[in-house]
Amino acid sequence: MSTPKELQRVELLNYTKANGQELVGLAVELAEDPSGGVQGQVLMDSNVVSGVTVVPLQQCGCCE
Repeated sequence: MSTPKELQRVELLNYTKANGQELVGLAVELAEDPSGGVQGQVLMDSNVVSGVTVVPLQQCGCCE
């Protein structure tokens, strides 16, 4: 696998602990793959998020 470039992180769910510390519960990191396409990974705190399912995007016929 080639090295991705310009990693971008999108934090989808943050939470605050009792001591006021803000933490990330769920985030997605995406980067363009030099060989084409996009590489992605999901980051999750298992104390907050119990599971993540990745579903292929189906776009055919939605915009006609």
